[in-house]
Amino acid sequence: MLSLYIHIPFCAQICSYCSFAITANQPPEIIKEYLAKLHQEIDLYATKYPTSEIKTLYFWGGTPNLIGKEEIKKLIDHVFQVFNCENLAELSIECNPFPETEILDFVRSLNQTYKKLPRLRFSFGIQSLDNGVLQQANRPYTFPGMVEFLRKLQPLKQDNNVFNFDFIAFGHFNQTKKGNTQLRTQPALSFFSDFVNAHFADSFSLYTLEFSEHQLRNRKKAEFQERWAFGTEDEIYEEFDILKNILLDAGYLRYEISNFSLLSRSSIHNRVYREMEEYLGLGLGASSFLREKASTDSQYEKRIRYQNTSYLPKYLKEEFSPIIIEEMPVSFEQGRIQEGKDFLIEKFFLALRTERGVQDLSAYSSIVVPNYTEKIKLMETQDLVITNGEKLQLTDKGMDCYNRIVTELLQEI
Repeated sequence: MLSLYIHIPFCAQICSYCSFAITANQPPEIIKEYLAKLHQEIDLYATKYPTSEIKTLYFWGGTPNLIGKEEIKKLIDHVFQVFNCENLAELSIECNPFPETEILDFVRSLNQTYKKLPRLRFSFGIQSLDNGVLQQANRPYTFPGMVEFLRKLQPLKQDNNVFNFDFIAFGHFNQTKKGNTQLRTQPALSFFSDFVNAHFADSFSLYTLEFSEHQLRNRKKAEFQERWAFGTEDEIYEEFDILKNILLDAGYLRYEISNFSLLSRSSIHNRVYREMEEYLGLGLGASSFLREKASTDSQYEKRIRYQNTSYLPKYLKEEFSPIIIEEMPVSFEQGRIQEGKDFLIEKFFLALRTERGVQDLSAYSSIVVPNYTEKIKLMETQDLVITNGEKLQLTDKGMDCYNRIVTELLQEI
């Protein structure tokens, strides 16, 4: 089966920490032109994959809800019309929680239109309940506004909905006289705890604040963090740990390093990425991961990665057609074939990020260090991993040390 990712790059304004392929304050004619190109790209790939069943359909950005409910519906219905979506497992849409009236109407409308789908997932980018952080991050809402939004969202939830909420640990702490740390706004932390324990949310994505290389270029990291009044690296991880433990104590399963869910409510599309299933990315900067012709070396699988241009004027000038050159669509920039050890390395570190872990350690003997069994036994005594000799899973403590563990186990990364 094939999963589809559709990128909507438009935002009302750009958050200070963002490094995605996005653009802000574009005039209506540019948005209209982009959507027309996106529909052309959908048709292009429908001709290449006429019989492929679509497993998941995912809209991200950017701010997908910014183009409005009717344009989103046109894109969804177009996909349903030209691809085989009879067994679609999940339709997922990323949303910003503002403007409040518009987004509530957006959810209400899509719920009504697609109420017969097995799963309609909305992921809301809350990011923080700290007013100071929200202001520095350039998010146009406040903690009281979020409380009101979440209260109004509750009656809209229907049986086929999965509601996910994104948060980022920004590391905003104050030091007490005793040297202990606590979140700057205790009412926000209490509200977060109450919200989590109510189990209205099916899942949470919890990330640590990270700046991209271009954001840090020509600046010292400490100076950049001070400018934005975000916390130090230690404070960021400390905040992550506080929020993570609230989720775990409330019964949410940590099914991936940054993702938590109630039983059977994890993101199906997220698992597509982690389990290296095929996916096709459409739109600005979107990436794809597809099967290529069978490798002559039966020991390894062979895939190819593509990525669309991230430059909006270039994307808008693309002449989409069903002509395929050497299995590579003309709309894509240079692809990269992934096979052999490269494939195994990525498969290993993606699997290890999840609660399922690596299922067959012997299959990775060519890429792990010679003494990996001894290292794993030591990690087990440190409560970092669980293993039976062939299966390797990270504990919660191990997930927090993920980078160190993969560095110790793999010969090269």
